[in-house]
Amino acid sequence: MATTFNVDNFKSAIADGGARPNQFMFQLSFPTYVNGAEAVSKSPFLVSVAELPGQTVNPAIVQYRGREVKFAGDRVYSPYTITVLNDTGFVIRNAMEEWMDGMDNYEFKQGFIVPAQYQADIQVYQLDRNGNMLKQYNIINAFPVDMSPIALDFGANDQVSTFQVTFQYQHFTPFF
Repeated sequence: MATTFNVDNFKSAIADGGARPNQFMFQLSFPTYVNGAEAVSKSPFLVSVAELPGQTVNPAIVQYRGREVKFAGDRVYSPYTITVLNDTGFVIRNAMEEWMDGMDNYEFKQGFIVPAQYQADIQVYQLDRNGNMLKQYNIINAFPVDMSPIALDFGANDQVSTFQVTFQYQHFTPFF
């Protein structure tokens, strides 16, 4: 049976006006060796770009008489990237530098080797327009692998500097 296409059917299908990409909150946490309490409290305000994590199930391909037969393989998770508005205290950047330094020290080329010592869970929340949580993702055992430079530019007027942090993680758990 064909669906009748009209505005009222469309509006009822996209309940409550749809999820908005600018309605989210991101919550950092850090390993115990990082002095990150202030960064944790500022992260819901200063993380200006985040994402709901993606996933891929790679195919396991078997050859059979000259043809590919595909089966479900292993799930993989792409790196997770956030963009941070930089405050004049460099609070989140300093905490990220400390976190990364604990994994691979600048001077002595040493770091924590037990994953539980340098990994932490982080959360991202999709909110509705009234600030109510629609969906939550816990990103499990995350650790930063890349922190972008901060561009300095005489011509960059009326802007707040930003930087990106990319995390690797083991998996995520969604909550509805």
